[in-house]
Amino acid sequence: MESGRLSSLTLLGLAFATLASGILLSYARHEHRVQFRAMQDLIGERDQLEVEWGALQLERATWAGYRRIDREASERLAMRRPDQRDIVFLRVGSADSYLPGPGAESR
Repeated sequence: MESGRLSSLTLLGLAFATLASGILLSYARHEHRVQFRAMQDLIGERDQLEVEWGALQLERATWAGYRRIDREASERLAMRRPDQRDIVFLRVGSADSYLPGPGAESR
């Protein structure tokens, strides 16, 4: 009788282990799907941010273009390029002496 009872308990234990294994497998697959979907959402968000970053880089390049800066400096700030005679060259180590540009008066 004991061997019959032992085999019944073994069979019951194996059935329980099989059932628990199936439940855990279903849970693991469900969790995998949830995590995979979250990863796909994050990849889509990353791609969208990269597109936005590219647009911002392009906009920055447009705003920082030499032509635009030159135009803004001349129109809004009334800046102009200096004439050749307005340019002064300083010697290194001597702030008193300078080399005037062509057409400027000497000291």
